[in-house]
Amino acid sequence: MKPGTIALLEQKFNEYPFLKGGEVPREEIDQAAAALGMAFPRDYVEFVRRFGGGIVGPYPIFGLRKVSAMGRAFSVVLVTTKFRRQQWPGTDKWIIISEDHAGNPIGFDADGKVWISDHDFGQIVQIAASFEDYLRKECLRV
Repeated sequence: MKPGTIALLEQKFNEYPFLKGGEVPREEIDQAAAALGMAFPRDYVEFVRRFGGGIVGPYPIFGLRKVSAMGRAFSVVLVTTKFRRQQWPGTDKWIIISEDHAGNPIGFDADGKVWISDHDFGQIVQIAASFEDYLRKECLRV
């Protein structure tokens, strides 16, 4: 990730430490990616390694560490598995990293593009070119 993005995230999490989960070793991140059958993009790996998961702006970012403010759903592995079992359109090819406020899954594909599967409109829409782009545009709004 760009230094400016990391600085913004660190500023937010230093101000509100209960919104992040905590550091994760690279080996654990690689195991989660293997369990889901898809490599994680570098920007997402860096986020999870540094912060574990968190709430960024108005949205949860699922990772591998519990975030007290997030409730029970926090694990990228468990959330992705849940949406795949429910056969939400598109999610069989994504890693689910977030949800919107209507419960629609947001995930990245094998190329790192970020998508939303909107059940109300029956559409799958690309919302960002990368995880970092999603954080900056949708979550941090910069």
